[in-house]
Formats: sequence, C-alpha cells, structure tokens
Amino acid sequence: MCLAISYDSKFLATGSEDKMIYIWNPEMMDITHTFAGHQQTVSGVAFRKGTYDLYSASEDRSVKIWNLTEMAYIETLFGHQGAITSIDALGRERAITAGGSDNTVRIWKITEESQLIFMGNNGFIDGVHLINEEHFITCTNEGSISLWGVNRKKPLAVVLNAHGVNAANNMPNWVTAIAAMRNTDLVASGSCDGYIRFWKCEIGRAHV
Repeated sequence: MCLAISYDSKFLATGSEDKMIYIWNPEMMDITHTFAGHQQTVSGVAFRKGTYDLYSASEDRSVKIWNLTEMAYIETLFGHQGAITSIDALGRERAITAGGSDNTVRIWKITEESQLIFMGNNGFIDGVHLINEEHFITCTNEGSISLWGVNRKKPLAVVLNAHGVNAANNMPNWVTAIAAMRNTDLVASGSCDGYIRFWKCEIGRAHV
C-alpha cells in the first residue's frame, strides 16, 4: 500500500492491507522487524527527515509514531473523522495528513500536543505532500490541486479540473497522487486518466 525509506537508506518501511508495518533491510530485501497496532489498512508511512522516527497513518483514522533506533512504539494521535489517505513529514517534529472523506488536512505538532486543521472545499482530499516546511500541496477526487501555506486556513491557489474532464461522464478526472520536489517549484500529479502532469508552483505569486 505504501512505503518510505530513511534518509540514509538504512531502513525501508512498508505499510500493508494486513494492518502491519514491515521494516526491511533495503540491501538484502529481508524483513528485520514488524510493527502491529493499527486496526485497519496502513495507508501511509513517512520518516522524519534526518532521523529514524517513523510516522504511520491508517484507515482506522489514527497516526502512530515509532522509533526505529529502539524498534519501539511511541504514541498514537487521533483527530481525523475519516480514513487517513496520505501522510508526509520533513525535518520538524511534525506530520501532515489528509483525511479523505472528512475533507481536512491536519498538521500534527507533536511536541506541542496540538494540531492545525485545514478544511478543503473541492471534494475528498486524497493526497498531501510538503513542498517545504511552510507550504504543501493537495489533490482531490474532484480533480483539483491546491497550494497551501501553513499560516493560512484557505488555499493560496487552486487548479480545478487539473487533469481535464472524463468525456464519458463529463466528470473531472480524479487526481489520485501528488508529489513535490522538496524546496523547489516543481510539483507532479497523477490521475485516473493515466497521465502524470508537471506543474510550476510559484509560491510568491500564490499560483500553480
């Protein structure tokens, strides 16, 4: 279902429909540890940059924190009202998640034990990816891509029908995946139309 690799390629983490998280040795491609705890499919995993802290998200609506140095469970975070569909992290002790049908993105400020909530308005938010520590990009099942700043509750910019409209039903093509090259203006989106599109994200002008 999902995977992430640590900053030094020492650990590969994968999440599965069987509710488990598997930790692999990437060189040998053998499983070195298994984490259990989620009650439903593990939908996302992400390493905190420069550390062995692992964040996992699940369709059980929870985020869990693990430490791979000790191979230990740390804590569980709750807040989403729908299955979590995506998770990402950078260097700060934070994780960002998309809640799919609850139409929210949440930034989990772990040390402060608080969260920032961002409400979408163009369909279910299925994907989220950090561009840098201050900005992120999302995608929805209604075909939109949105640029956000962490200090504003509304998007800085929105692209509707980012992958066009399905001629068969006149509905926007679902944007199923979103990614950004860190600290650059390059964003990529994938859709049920079978195409990957690349976008220039001009943060200073709030434009995609």
